[in-house]
Amino acid sequence: MLHKLLSLVLVAAGLTAAPADPAYQVLVFSKTAGFRHDSIPAGVQAVRDLGAANNFTVTATEDGGAFTGANLSRFKAVVFLNTTGDVLNDTQQAAFQSYVDSGGGYVGVHAAADTEYGWPYYEKLAGAYFKSHPAIQQATVRAENRAHPATAHLGPAWTRTDEWYNYRTNPRPSVRVLQSLDEGSYSGGDMGDHPITWCHPQGQGRSFYTGLGHTAESYADPAFRGVLLGGIRYAAGVAKADCRPETGYTTLYNGSTGGWSQAGPGSFANADATLSSQGGMGLLWYNAKEFGGYSLKLDWRLTGDSNSGVFVGFPASADPQSAVDNGYEVQIDATDATDRTTGSVYGFKAADQAARDAALNPPGAWNSYELLVEGERLQVFLNGTKINDFTNTDPRRSLRQGHVGIQNHGAADQAAFRNIRIKELGGGPVTVEGESYTSSAGVQVAAHAPASGGRTLGYVDNGDWAGYANVDTAGATRFAARISSGGSGGTIQVRSGSATGPLLGSVAVPNTGGWENFQNVSTTLTASTGGPLFLSFTGGSGSLFDIDTLTLERGGAALSDKVHVFYYPWYGSPQVHGGWRHWQQGGRTPPDDIGADLYPALGAYDSGDFSGTVAQHMKWIRQAGTGVLVLSWWGRGSYEDNLARRIMDAAAAQGLKVAWHLEPYSGRTADSTVEDIRYINQTYGAHPAFSDAFYVFESLRITDWSALSQVNRDNVILAQTTDTSKIANFNGMYTYDAIAGATAPGWQQAADYARQNGLVWAPSVGPGYVDDRAVPGNTTPTLARDNGATYDKEWSNALQSGPTWVSITSFNEWHEGSVIEPAVARTGYQSFEGAYGRTGASAQTAYLDRTAYWVGRFAAAGARGS
Repeated sequence: MLHKLLSLVLVAAGLTAAPADPAYQVLVFSKTAGFRHDSIPAGVQAVRDLGAANNFTVTATEDGGAFTGANLSRFKAVVFLNTTGDVLNDTQQAAFQSYVDSGGGYVGVHAAADTEYGWPYYEKLAGAYFKSHPAIQQATVRAENRAHPATAHLGPAWTRTDEWYNYRTNPRPSVRVLQSLDEGSYSGGDMGDHPITWCHPQGQGRSFYTGLGHTAESYADPAFRGVLLGGIRYAAGVAKADCRPETGYTTLYNGSTGGWSQAGPGSFANADATLSSQGGMGLLWYNAKEFGGYSLKLDWRLTGDSNSGVFVGFPASADPQSAVDNGYEVQIDATDATDRTTGSVYGFKAADQAARDAALNPPGAWNSYELLVEGERLQVFLNGTKINDFTNTDPRRSLRQGHVGIQNHGAADQAAFRNIRIKELGGGPVTVEGESYTSSAGVQVAAHAPASGGRTLGYVDNGDWAGYANVDTAGATRFAARISSGGSGGTIQVRSGSATGPLLGSVAVPNTGGWENFQNVSTTLTASTGGPLFLSFTGGSGSLFDIDTLTLERGGAALSDKVHVFYYPWYGSPQVHGGWRHWQQGGRTPPDDIGADLYPALGAYDSGDFSGTVAQHMKWIRQAGTGVLVLSWWGRGSYEDNLARRIMDAAAAQGLKVAWHLEPYSGRTADSTVEDIRYINQTYGAHPAFSDAFYVFESLRITDWSALSQVNRDNVILAQTTDTSKIANFNGMYTYDAIAGATAPGWQQAADYARQNGLVWAPSVGPGYVDDRAVPGNTTPTLARDNGATYDKEWSNALQSGPTWVSITSFNEWHEGSVIEPAVARTGYQSFEGAYGRTGASAQTAYLDRTAYWVGRFAAAGARGS
């Protein structure tokens, strides 16, 4: 079955020939209203030379009048070449913004970051504004991404002379960094983490920026010309790349093969931080650790009709056939049956052919995979575009736990891989090979045929220890190990941080009747603080025991993609937003006096505080077990829309999904809602946190929703009602009202109708409702929390109806007092004191923890699915 693989010899700075791009046009704009670089003529000529050699035509101008909708539509990309100052008027800015967001490309070179300081959209487009620079000098540029067409031809490090910009903000959270500066290699850098070249999606278009290109000599340098060419080709859309922001990944391979083992014949040559296949059929697999929920990313390149694949979810074995029989292969192969070509789950599910072909770079060029594994679900992204969505139903296989690996198919199949990295999504057990320790005293690796991978941690004497830097003890509740002993046995002490760190638990290891006789031992853990795992060993004299594999199980609520919580990113503060937003509702004067009857534990925060507030919100949402947050969205270009991508990044870091609460902005129609859904899919659909669930708030304001037929087959669109006569063209219903859940009017009838017609029923539950401080004098009914009794009643009503999903009103709608977000006791405000019998700090998280309880009850009852 499977396949031909890859073997490919890479040359560090070599550019691989590829089919010619279709002809297109590029506009080079070099207007200056500040400092003027004398390198501009050399830069314009360099782009003309690149165009002549690469099938694009160049028009150069310094006239802002070229920025009209009609004229810009002629060009696939616009290069801002060392522009400075205010170079476009308001009309020209609007035309350019529309051009990019509708699918055009932007390339910023060097001083393009010293441009349009009064236009907030431009800062987002360019990625960051210029701050300062030291004198021109030599520095080392380090490649972070060598799959992008702008950097694939470069080695890991590049020493060159230029003028090195510092930026006002670090763009990393909102861009994909391609190159960064080593500030130790020159003087005058002040950023620490110092991106210098990056890219990102912008609306339906693409943005690329490099801080290189001050000197005229740069434009004669073939390596720098390669950067320019790759940036232009990406921005023009003729070369594909994954430019989604990326944080939180752990390197599995970027030059070092530590932790990897070859199973079967053949091998991979390791040079230039690139693995090149040789012979086969075999498998290079990461033996140091098994993974559960994760995002696995890697870059790959094939020659011609070569063949390879990436395997996931297989047990440890020295036989590559075990990965075939017990795991899944995401195929890399240009030609074969549809379920055996690039992007397919080999032999099980073909890729979306149209999406795959649109995202794929040709043989000889680099491509990037993301394999997103959540439970038994495997999603495949190619160069940032989702091309496959597969769910395992085979009881003999499981994606919930297993190893990852890359295939060397045969001598005729040449493949190369770079930059293999993983982000664990948490929530599941972590299993590692005993012999994969990263530090130790006394122990050695021992060979035992019955062991996983044929090896163990062995030669254990009293007082020895082993450390595992890649295993964090945070949240661990149980330790298990597969052991053997032909000696006296002994005790394994489980510690955190060091071999003498806090003791989390211990387990006795008996004599098992021989070194080849394995059995399992386990123990519960207490006070599982964060830090690397260490095992200390005690016992009598001589060799005590061997450890084959070890597992840490973690506590906390399992995430449920059937439980959704409404999330409001509409708050602002002077420190971040430049002024108060929402907290002043009801004529209040924040931060002490806010428009809410409860006071947030985080204070009057800003929804744009991504590293603080938003990151903490996502941790709390995960703590509650709610797998999906429903983001309040007020239209294209709204405050909430502008924050959405960064919120999705934070959600993805916690393994959460983001669905959409389509709010009734002024002028909303059925047709505009269709366009909104298309826009959200186009703008955010490739993000790993994206969910295609859309809740339409106050849907009854519009009587004719027939336009939804254009988008309701590929999305799940819910009406806010229980009136089944008002849901034509919707995929289901939700209620939102945090008061109605206490009596559940019409819920059972709506649930029965949904069940009979294959629709989603997502009743909304809430802990209470009070808006007196936000709306002084308001006569709207309130609903007391009754120390948690109200929330329990609404959850009971929801589960009794037999829901598809349960939606929660709300995580943080502070004005209406329906929050489960932690609140503090404060004079003049209500609090969570007494909820579920809790007081003090424990009361603050009472509703998060109670939500986790009900999530578990829902899972046990069995969501009926949609």
